[in-house]
Amino acid sequence: MPSNDSWDPTVLYSDLDMSEGLAEALKRSASGIGLTLDGLVDGFGRAELVTGRGIVSIHVGAWERGFGIGIHESGIEWASGATDDLGQVLRSIAAWQDGEPLDDHVLEFPFMKPGKLARAFAEGRVAEAQWQDLLDSEYRTGGQQLLVRLAQFGELRSFFPEISYGELRFTEAPPRQGDRMFRVQSDGAVFRVRESGPERREYALGGLDEVARRIVEFFAAD
Repeated sequence: MPSNDSWDPTVLYSDLDMSEGLAEALKRSASGIGLTLDGLVDGFGRAELVTGRGIVSIHVGAWERGFGIGIHESGIEWASGATDDLGQVLRSIAAWQDGEPLDDHVLEFPFMKPGKLARAFAEGRVAEAQWQDLLDSEYRTGGQQLLVRLAQFGELRSFFPEISYGELRFTEAPPRQGDRMFRVQSDGAVFRVRESGPERREYALGGLDEVARRIVEFFAAD
């Protein structure tokens, strides 16, 4: 939601009384159509609802009427979308809270689109899908080239890879679960490593097989 004090929500959202915040406004509207969204709370610029499959976040447009919805769990996007129909927003949130399966949800609410890895996440193969997506990428970076070289080590395929600014990062799948992250970057003839976990370490390795072995050891450590 906009921070500008001059913004008047009644212009675009006359059907929502946001005087007590977006979450309270949505809860009152939901109650009016027979839905219960009591877990909604106000977050930073949005309302949020914790469900059994991640957090649903809802925000409103400042310059034109619209409600944006995003559903995320463990760093994976289940679905997202936008509509100007308040009733559909509330029904979508309630349906997800009640456990509606992903495919049924996007069929019932066409403005909601599944995340790129959502179906793989539901099937328990999110690391495999992420590897394939990054290996197939036409955007060639240092991190992507390093991932291609590491793909020969099958024992790494259970870890979740991400690429950021040329750096290759591994976490346990699903991503960002816990506090362990292994970062590696090619630097000429050596590989620069940063470990984030119970202890933080930085060091260099001289060979690709050393990198692969260290990744496995890092996540196997207590």
